[in-house]
Amino acid sequence: MAENISKGTKIYEKVVEEIKELISRGEFEQGDPLPPERQLIEQLGVSRSSLREAFKVLESLGLLESISGKGRFVRKARAEGVPSVHMPLEDEAILELVEARKVLEPCIASEAAKHASSSDLARIRRLLKTTAEDVISLKHRADCDYSFHLMMAEATHNFIFVNIVKMTFNLIMATHERIYTLLDDKEVFLKEHRELYECLLSRDPTQAASVMKKHVNRVYKTLLNALALEHLEN
Repeated sequence: MAENISKGTKIYEKVVEEIKELISRGEFEQGDPLPPERQLIEQLGVSRSSLREAFKVLESLGLLESISGKGRFVRKARAEGVPSVHMPLEDEAILELVEARKVLEPCIASEAAKHASSSDLARIRRLLKTTAEDVISLKHRADCDYSFHLMMAEATHNFIFVNIVKMTFNLIMATHERIYTLLDDKEVFLKEHRELYECLLSRDPTQAASVMKKHVNRVYKTLLNALALEHLEN
């Protein structure tokens, strides 16, 4: 791969795809250390800065891990007994992300119901109206989903919750086309978002946590089933 790629394409994105392909083909196996940077720079024909930017993305996607004093490694799959263990590493990382949301987001919803201001509620109400304008477009649905959960976190008025949602959705948005194609929930996610808004409106933290738990559990089960079916078909 050469540095002089088409205008508008970021070089590190090409590096990300190249390394993902090497992992997918088994040339870089799970648990293996990556070759030295100098070797990869020569192999991929890119600069050190592009390679390191790609590393950041791959680590955020759960494909690589950096171990202090040892270097970068292809991340290992989880232990036997985990439902997603036979899936590609990238798909497993998607499920792990949603598993983390299952723990965190009910708490965020509960706190939002306690602390949401009238301004917070107005912003969420406007977003729901915008979301309803186009639930077919993957990009629109992804953007509105991100905005909704971010606004829920902002309604807690706790910057830690806000940063947690930003971090998790940065990972989601990096692969949003794949995730939202698999979800294909369209009207369902909007209905659940409206239910969450009603919980905030009625200042019911217990119900808000319950509705959010149901919402994220549904997302997890839908993704798990879709990924498992995709794996069987392949």
